[in-house]
Amino acid sequence: MAMFHVHASVISKGNSPGGSTGFAQYIARAQPDKATQHTRYLARGEGDDTTDLVATGSGGLPRWAHDGAHFFAMADRYERKGATLARCYEIALPRELSPPARLELAQDIRATFFARSPHSWAVHCPVARDGQAQPHLHVIMSERGQMDTVDRSPQQYFARAAGPDQDPATHGVRKERSWQGAARLRELRAGVATLTNAALERAGLALAVSHETLRARGHDRAPEVDQGRQARYLHARYGIETRGWQETLAQRDVLHRDYHPWENELNRAAWYAQKQREHLHDLSREAMIDHVRDRFWRHDHSPARMQEREASLVRALERAYTEVPTERTRERQVVRGRAWALTGRLDDTPQGGMYVRDLEVTR
Repeated sequence: MAMFHVHASVISKGNSPGGSTGFAQYIARAQPDKATQHTRYLARGEGDDTTDLVATGSGGLPRWAHDGAHFFAMADRYERKGATLARCYEIALPRELSPPARLELAQDIRATFFARSPHSWAVHCPVARDGQAQPHLHVIMSERGQMDTVDRSPQQYFARAAGPDQDPATHGVRKERSWQGAARLRELRAGVATLTNAALERAGLALAVSHETLRARGHDRAPEVDQGRQARYLHARYGIETRGWQETLAQRDVLHRDYHPWENELNRAAWYAQKQREHLHDLSREAMIDHVRDRFWRHDHSPARMQEREASLVRALERAYTEVPTERTRERQVVRGRAWALTGRLDDTPQGGMYVRDLEVTR
């Protein structure tokens, strides 16, 4: 059974030792000792060297930033006390995927959710507690940016944003507040699960994940009991198995044997229903990025996001016209083209992104 995990945290100025710079350096495995606010990652057994680093990089940075570490160093310096410096996400990548497929999924996640925000990222693959690979993606992002095009100094960039009657070019970059709140995190988890399930199906794996809680999925079992940081650290670092840790391992044997197989089948059934409900016929990487991104940002009516949705629509039409030219697809293409030419109707409901409504031919 493929594991699903999305963990979110916030780094605030004055409340997180090491600030955002330390964490940006930590995920890139450069000076990990400065990430004191994230020692729990070391306690999970990732180690303090670079052996588990697979890839790292940054994106969405303003022109003045040399790289991600430089950007977050300036955030540490110029953000006001108590402000949010960065949001951090740890996202599991299925170990069942091949290493190249994991990197592709990590790239799709970044392109879907974080591409327009200043961010640094890294893919790690340490050895998990069960002795197998534990691939995951780290992302540290700023709420500021959204590909801001005004030239500013670092100090001005992190200053307060303009008020209603002020010139935005002479003030700081406005923050994207929609990242805040539990509901937004649930939407992110749902989108990551969709991208992950599409990647698993493209790889020909009979696996699926779910972002829903055990209770929401109707499971009667309790979540795995966490034996605490000390027990995890002793096992990961020294191989010492406390009594509580031995109970955890025994519990995992039961889960793997008696629960995970049928839970995976329930996840697959839910994924099949989602594909039907959201009309997911094309599971290519490009199509899935467009679909999930447009749903996630559907309430953002900024010009940049509107252009993204229009570009998604154009790509969907192009893919429709390059299907295998069977008699049935020819009919669908003709009707679809006529419908677009006559009405240009879009379905932009709260349940979905923007797409052309298919019109079936009846004889």
